[in-house]
Amino acid sequence: MRQDKMTIPATKRRLPFVLLPLTLGSSAILRFAQRSRGSGKRTQTRVIDRMNTEQLANQLGLTVLVGHPDQKALHPNLQDSVKNWRDHDWRSLGQRLDRFDKIRARLPSGERIAPALGRALFRYLAGPANCAVIDRGQSVPPEGLPENLFEPLMRVLTQPQINPSLHFLAAQFHLELGWARYGDDYAEYALDGSISSAEARFRTASNLLDRISPHAPHSSYFCEIDYRTRAANGTTEDDLTRAAIRWSRTDPKSLIPYTTHGLHLLQRFYGGERSLPNYADRSWSLTHESLGAAAYAAIYLSAIEGDLEAAPLLNKDVFREGLIDMMQESEDPDLACNAILRTLWDVSSDAYTDTARESKTLREARRHLRALFCDLARNTLGPVMPDVWGGRWTEAKILHALAEAFETEIAEGKAVAIGLEGAVILD
Repeated sequence: MRQDKMTIPATKRRLPFVLLPLTLGSSAILRFAQRSRGSGKRTQTRVIDRMNTEQLANQLGLTVLVGHPDQKALHPNLQDSVKNWRDHDWRSLGQRLDRFDKIRARLPSGERIAPALGRALFRYLAGPANCAVIDRGQSVPPEGLPENLFEPLMRVLTQPQINPSLHFLAAQFHLELGWARYGDDYAEYALDGSISSAEARFRTASNLLDRISPHAPHSSYFCEIDYRTRAANGTTEDDLTRAAIRWSRTDPKSLIPYTTHGLHLLQRFYGGERSLPNYADRSWSLTHESLGAAAYAAIYLSAIEGDLEAAPLLNKDVFREGLIDMMQESEDPDLACNAILRTLWDVSSDAYTDTARESKTLREARRHLRALFCDLARNTLGPVMPDVWGGRWTEAKILHALAEAFETEIAEGKAVAIGLEGAVILD
């Protein structure tokens, strides 16, 4: 039995797990003081906990890549799209989005360029001040971000033979505007005016998609915005699952439909008690020949980031295999690895849950996820990408986190170098 439609925070509903940042979700505050999981009792201080950043860096060398590959790849296309908007060159803008949609062009993270470009254009038009408010999770009122800002696009939608991609873009703008109105508050804390204003934008997005749907039978761009709009408007689990299936069928190589729907199948959102494991198992059976276990892992990775209670439901061996498949399926395996490690560290941290009330099952799940973090850090990590880890992560914090994976070697005085060839232990 799903919860009320307006109980999902915008950052979770809008962009659950994209190997971005999308954006992507909650980050726990790091705690490097070692504690026994769930007991609250101090254990013996480890060597790495007594070392400062400089001392750790002398033994654990990282190859660091600055900047987010997605932003670098998207930038020239955003510049061209902004010029199209300023010139009211709707033909060129529509053709660009349509071309990216048809070839399923993707960024290094795996996110599709068409919806990523639409979101980036929205943020450009909204301006840096409004984006800063949105990123803080605060509601942006109509006087701060007026609807008529997007009116030039809305006017051209009535013209004959207009490119369908411009309808998808307009719907995406209203979806983003709705979340900007709503902010990140849960329904019981949100202002009545922000809820009603957000719902009006979501309905407009839905109406735009309904009118153009006969012309979008094979568009993954349409299917993504349609799915996200249904989730925002409120619907049934079955309807949302059908929308997720349509989306994945239009883009069989994308993991984004699985990460997005996996989060929405948590019990506090749209799912029932067995919805998540049933969907994960079914997705594995349908995609294992083409994606390995990547879809299975993608579903659970976003779900456990949204609620750690999902962790005990997963098959540990299949999950680990799927995380590696996710890296291998990615345009940029190093980016995928960094994003996965960040999520595993966060969800396995003491700060992520109330450890005083944590059940034995959940405590064991966190221990497993931390062990998995160490395992993948030792065996799959190459260059470190701080921008992929997110704004709260500095090189120093990443260094301290990764040190746990090499605790034994560091305590023995050995040096470790992590670079293009992975981790190398030096005597």
